[in-house]
Amino acid sequence: MEFSDEKKVKENPAECLLESIEIDHMVAYEKTSELRDLNQSDWKQSNCNGDMKKTAVETSQSFVGMRRRRKGFNMLRFLEGSIAGKEEEAWKAIEKRFRQLAPDGKLSRDKFGACIGMKKDTTDFAGELYDVLARRREIMAAKGITLQELRAFWDDLTKEDLDSRLRIFFDLCDKNGDGKISREEVKTVLEWSASANKLNNLEKESETFVSLIMEELDPDRNGFIEIEHMEILVRGMWSSEEEKRLQKQYSKLPASPILGICNTPAFLKETEEVIMTNWKRIWVLTLWVAINLGLFVWKFMEYREKGAFKVMGYCVCVAKGAAETLKFNMALILFLVCRGTLTKLRSTFLSSIFPFDDNINFHMLVAVAISVGTFLHVTMHLTCDFPRLTSCSNNKFMAILGPNFDFKQPSYPDLVASVPGVTGILMIIIMSFCFTLATPLFRKRKDKLPPLLQHLAGFNAFWYAHHLLVLCYVLLILHGYFIFLARDWYKKTTWMYIAVPVLIYVIERLVIKFYEFYHQVNVIKGVVYNGNVLALYLTKPPGFVYKSGTYLFIKCPDISNFEWHPFSITSAPGDDYLSVHIRALGDWTEELRNKFKEVCEPETKKRKGGIARLETKTFLDYVPSESSKKYPQIFIKGPYGAPAQSYEKYDILLLIGLGIGATPMISILKDLLNHIKQSDSHTNDAPKVPKRAYFYWVTKEQASFDWFKGVMDDVAEYDHDKIIEMHNHLSCMHEEGDARSVLITMLQQIQKSRGEEVDVVSGSRIRTHFARPNWEKVFEELASRHKGSQIGVFYCGPYTLVKELRGHCQNFSDSSRSTRFRFHKENF
Repeated sequence: MEFSDEKKVKENPAECLLESIEIDHMVAYEKTSELRDLNQSDWKQSNCNGDMKKTAVETSQSFVGMRRRRKGFNMLRFLEGSIAGKEEEAWKAIEKRFRQLAPDGKLSRDKFGACIGMKKDTTDFAGELYDVLARRREIMAAKGITLQELRAFWDDLTKEDLDSRLRIFFDLCDKNGDGKISREEVKTVLEWSASANKLNNLEKESETFVSLIMEELDPDRNGFIEIEHMEILVRGMWSSEEEKRLQKQYSKLPASPILGICNTPAFLKETEEVIMTNWKRIWVLTLWVAINLGLFVWKFMEYREKGAFKVMGYCVCVAKGAAETLKFNMALILFLVCRGTLTKLRSTFLSSIFPFDDNINFHMLVAVAISVGTFLHVTMHLTCDFPRLTSCSNNKFMAILGPNFDFKQPSYPDLVASVPGVTGILMIIIMSFCFTLATPLFRKRKDKLPPLLQHLAGFNAFWYAHHLLVLCYVLLILHGYFIFLARDWYKKTTWMYIAVPVLIYVIERLVIKFYEFYHQVNVIKGVVYNGNVLALYLTKPPGFVYKSGTYLFIKCPDISNFEWHPFSITSAPGDDYLSVHIRALGDWTEELRNKFKEVCEPETKKRKGGIARLETKTFLDYVPSESSKKYPQIFIKGPYGAPAQSYEKYDILLLIGLGIGATPMISILKDLLNHIKQSDSHTNDAPKVPKRAYFYWVTKEQASFDWFKGVMDDVAEYDHDKIIEMHNHLSCMHEEGDARSVLITMLQQIQKSRGEEVDVVSGSRIRTHFARPNWEKVFEELASRHKGSQIGVFYCGPYTLVKELRGHCQNFSDSSRSTRFRFHKENF
């Protein structure tokens, strides 16, 4: 491992700028995109000159060389973010903050972190650094430091050689400055590191891990650790085997460009990729718009030729055209919430041409179209048609429209008070109320509403308000039946539009009631985890057939006889039970968790085999108490289709779950594991399954790993061919290489060197990575590893990550690459 000295830095600043790029397998890095842009520019130029191969080789060699020279620089970092190549700019910003925070010319200890750009929650760490740097420089810093002394501290923190950084880290651990780290100091630093990374479980078991560290770094049993032993471990954490693997991996990246890249405009490539990715949505939207326009124009032209046009003019044409689109969209919007029917259709050939994953988004779009159509229809009638009808001469009115109004010319109040007028007004009130409560402001931003409106916010208000639309459909039929300008029954077509969707909807509701009474489920087991998560294991009703990635609705009559809430199924189709994991995020889920906690007690005996082994025992693992009352009653309905169920179409999977969003992915992993076990048992009729699956689970709480610890251990135990590659990321931790997390990395390395399989962070056999993944790097690695493949990307989690993931899918699927990423999302 090589490092540049200060002389080399000064003599060749350009080289230092390149060397500042850090490539690490699991930790986010800052400069890779700049390097890729530089490489792509070189490829384009060499492609046009016929020297593509030579440039690619030279680029890959310099790329690997840069990584080797810079590896030590990011092994022990004390600053947040990357300042490599921008040290002087960073120092100017620090000078500016110094003048603001130290008007008297002396920077105090408690303001040191803010001055050098650290976050507010790192004040304690910044204070420790302050003390260590002052002790190393023999500066009396109790009353603060000057700008010159701050510059000296800054130089120490930004030195590029590992030895200097290791010395600072050692001094951070050596609290009394005697050049040795005692057992008590190791415990203090370990507890501090666990606290800084929010590792509560590790903090509770600090004594065990302190003994482990002392055994490894104090081989002579002196009772203290010396810097030489720590250096051996730190350097060994990045082994030559890992270095070679990464060099081989990244040296392949320049091979992806193809000929012709110089001549294809960027916007054409982007347009082509957008069309290829969204062709289902495009043609369905085009068809929907065409139908609406066709209906509008047809009805517009029909009334253009009728006698009513002579009285009301183009106003009646617009009103009737809008009304025709309203009939169609009111039928369509109901069909889009017939979940059972859509789930069945997903399993047919229609799924290859219709984007069933977007049914809710399409439902909302149709609602907007209904709003627009309603506005046009009502505006034309109230402001134009009604005034012209009432102001028309009596002779003209009787000659043209007399039969339609029983030969009585109505007044404006008569028209408003008629059956079409009253039903229309009531429909507008109901739809306005329902649409308002369905907006994001009322659904998910309750705290931003005035106190008087907050009781109308949330899922319950939305759910109950939407059921008022049943009345709206009744009013719609009455409105269409009593219209004035059509007398024959077959010309009153409103009921014709909505008959089929209403019938399908009613049948689905009856089927749900049938299953509710004749296919009840029993609770096999309830597990209450830290992190407000409840796991329910239920008996599997006869005939309940589902696919991994689907979801079901749950009702608990002990809480409410009317509320149904959706949850992803976490069991696999081949399991003889159903399981769901429910995070308590609202009133209903919180009440459900509390009810199960009341009738459960801690498990005293660890079970082996059967269903219990799927969730290993945790601090809050509960089983039924024989002396307590039975579990709360649970009803289910479903299963219903979801985007993740189409995973079988792909050979390569990228599964991404954030927090509780891992639930549909867990079902897929369990299904893959079941197929792996079948293949191990030499079953001949094993179905086709994906060849590789990469699972990225990002969670912000250490306790979250308990939710699916059994699944993670099963993957490690049975997946001998490494079909499933799991990456657990704990986002509350500082990045790997950060001084605040280095001790945790040391523990992981020590356990690995001893052959211990259980990770110190997750408690499972899957290693935990620190901080969030660098998604650009993840996609880049998969594009390089699986060239020419169709990769299914399935995401479940908050919407905040959707735009980034979709962008990477498009960027790494452009026409210059042979790999295609297909994005599927499910938000909560």
